[in-house]
Amino acid sequence: MSRPKIFHLIHMAHRALFRAADRLLAERHDITAAQNALLLYLEKNEGASMGAVAAAIGLKNAATSGLVDRMEHKGLIARRPSAQDRRSFELVLQPKGRAIAAESHALIHATNEHLLEGFTHAEQATIARFLEAVIARSDAFEDSVIQPDEKQSA
Repeated sequence: MSRPKIFHLIHMAHRALFRAADRLLAERHDITAAQNALLLYLEKNEGASMGAVAAAIGLKNAATSGLVDRMEHKGLIARRPSAQDRRSFELVLQPKGRAIAAESHALIHATNEHLLEGFTHAEQATIARFLEAVIARSDAFEDSVIQPDEKQSA
């Protein structure tokens, strides 16, 4: 039996999850998964800088700027002048954004329960350990570590 194509499966799982999340969040709150990630980050990091937000949610600065503009236009977040640096600003939740973030916790919990349904506690622990290893190993990719085997196909 050939080994599973983990890279491809993770990619497809990621796409499927975010399509589903975008659809649910659009129906419920007229937001995307990326916008929800920003709301959840600001819920715990009120007054974060644009750079901190970009790093936390994994977007480039230009993409984060557009995301912030759209969310500010929707009344979900606001910019306020930074107390430390008058040239920059901090991002804060507006009441509507805070309410959506609060509701998101139940949706995330229900999603996790649905995804883990049918797996034993031991299997769930293995899934979590595997995904944590993928994250750690991906962050440590180096050319010297990842060497394709000429005999194997993608």
